[in-house]
Formats: sequence, structure tokens, C-alpha cells
Amino acid sequence: MFQHVIVPVDFSDASWTAVPVAARLAASVDGDVEVVTVVDRIGLVGAADQDLARHVATFAGLPAPVRANVLAGDTVAETVASHLEETSGGIVVMSSHGRGRTAAVLGSVVDELLQLTFGPIVVVGPHVADGAGRTDGDYLVAVDGSHAAEQILPIVGAWAVEFGGVPWVIEVGQEASAGSAAESGYPARLAHQLGATIGREAEFEVLHGEPADRIVDYASVTNASLIFATTHGRTGMARFRLGSVAAEVVKHAPCPVVLHRPPHLAEARRSA
Repeated sequence: MFQHVIVPVDFSDASWTAVPVAARLAASVDGDVEVVTVVDRIGLVGAADQDLARHVATFAGLPAPVRANVLAGDTVAETVASHLEETSGGIVVMSSHGRGRTAAVLGSVVDELLQLTFGPIVVVGPHVADGAGRTDGDYLVAVDGSHAAEQILPIVGAWAVEFGGVPWVIEVGQEASAGSAAESGYPARLAHQLGATIGREAEFEVLHGEPADRIVDYASVTNASLIFATTHGRTGMARFRLGSVAAEVVKHAPCPVVLHRPPHLAEARRSA
């Protein structure tokens, strides 16, 4: 489980929205928050360090300690990925909609980080509600029938055991098969397996319509604390990867989205 939460920022207003969320997540494990920004030349570190420290100082009263750190590297994603790899118990929490001077929190950087790292990334979209960052409550787990999508389940199980969250395995089906027993069999089976892993019941639901819309709507209705999904799928949810359904979920979700890229895909990218 994570202990140290890394928040990349680019000095845009949007990028800072991830800091309070990160602090609440860190507080749940008695951890801390490290706000980082990336510069491409060593000579820029001093000025950036002062700027970053001044902004971080405005976040008084957060439930976890927050410190600032300036990293130097050629690209934001590679620099943050290397820093994460060197940090014991680290996890990245970041905004997906920044527009600042380094573009550190653009969706493309989230995508690159997912390809370069092995752990999940918590993404804070533009419609995440004030006070978000709870680790208990309902967890919506998006699956699509693919083995890749199901690789988020061990992460969900670990978080549910650690924090007491209630997993809801969610599949978006076709209207034509609405209400059929066969349709609900797949998420029901995964929920049963997940429940056996965490030692208590996990729930399931089949939704109908456009996948991103239905997942976001259900998260709003149930006041979900987190949405979990992989960024690679091949069946019912039509390539659940950043840039398609996952990006739409992040863009509209009322809660943070925990994204995970299957390890074999990350390894292939790193090897390449």
C-alpha cells in the first residue's frame, strides 16, 4: 500500500486541485504529500523551487503534511516516473486538465506515466467534487469482459481490505440483453471472487447505454468515492484506454479515478 503521495503540478490553477485530494488519501495511511514540478534545465531549479514553495505554503490545514520538490529532466513523464520508481511506497495523484507552463498535468502526460510505471495512478478530473479523496465508501470497478480489464481487481481488493471500501463490479451491456441472467453472470462472478478475496460481500451491477456516461451517472447517484479501471480493454467497453472511454470518465466523474495499465503492457513499453 502507498505511503507517499506524489502530485505533479505545472502552476496552472487546475493542477493544484489534486493537492487536497492527495492530502486526504495520504491522511488515510498516515502518509505525506510531495508536490513536484519538472524543469528541463538545472539553472531553473532555484527560481522554480521558490515559486513552488510559495504556492505549497498556501495549502494550510490539510490533513497530511505537504512539501515541495523541483525535479530536473528532459520530459515530465519520464522524470516523474523515475522519481516514483526511486520512492518507496509512492503513488502519483494528479490532475488531468492542467494548461500551465510545462503542461505537466495534461492527459497525455497521464497516459505516458501509465505506460512507464507499474502501479496505479489516481487522476483528478475537472468535475471532482469538493472534499473528494475518501478511501472508504463505494468503489466502482469498470470491467468489460477482457482479461486486461480484470487486472484492476487485485488493486481494488487491496484497497478494500486496507480502507473498508465496498467494491461494485460494473459492466455496461447492450440494451438488447437488458435484464437477462446471462448478462449479469459475468459481473456477478467477478464480484463473488472479489468478495472471497476481501472476506466480505462485493456488489455488482449491469448498466446500459454509452459506457462513460453510464459509469459517471452511476458514480453520481451512488456518491462513489472512487472509480477503478484499467486503461486497456478489447470487448464491450470498446478499448477502455486513455483517449477514449477512460478519458471521458475522468473528464466527467464526480470522484477521482484510479487508472491502471496492465503490467505486461507497461513492461513492453519500458523494454521498447
